[in-house]
Amino acid sequence: MPELWRLTRTDHARRVYEALKRAGITATRMHEYVVSVEEPATRDPPSGVVVEPRAPETLDSTECPALPEHRDDETILVAHEDGNVLGYLFVSPAPTIHVHPLETDCSFDGAYVRRVFVHPHARNRGIATALVARACGVAREWDLDTVHALVAADNRPSQWTFEANGFERRRVHAYLRLFGYRRRDVSSP
Repeated sequence: MPELWRLTRTDHARRVYEALKRAGITATRMHEYVVSVEEPATRDPPSGVVVEPRAPETLDSTECPALPEHRDDETILVAHEDGNVLGYLFVSPAPTIHVHPLETDCSFDGAYVRRVFVHPHARNRGIATALVARACGVAREWDLDTVHALVAADNRPSQWTFEANGFERRRVHAYLRLFGYRRRDVSSP
């Protein structure tokens, strides 16, 4: 039997989730991952791949579909090879971020990483791991002590990526909205 994350991380599952959300039904469970950047993990990208900051105006929506969600205070890190964008992430020094799946603002005492994405044809090469490692380096350059990320409970590939960079699961954020009823919970893992 396939793992749950393989079933829920599909276009069809996303459409079902969005339809339920529009109807007033949402249930989200996210793990908060944290790492100290005193001595960040060094994960070099694969040979020929470069990971570097890019200005939003140098990207388009085919290279970075999440570009419309980019905030002015965020740095976009891009992994590219031979001029082709393979993946990206957003890293922010902002202590408060609006987290759409939880429908609330969350505050962090360090940098926050979000929207980690690697194009399907470039996956399983260590690109996401290298992007996250570089984000930790950026946080260190900003004189921040920690980096945080929220990862959906069913997203095992992202969890593996953060764990490979020394992140530890610290808290679980849960949110349920059933029409007018709302319940939030933050607990230990």
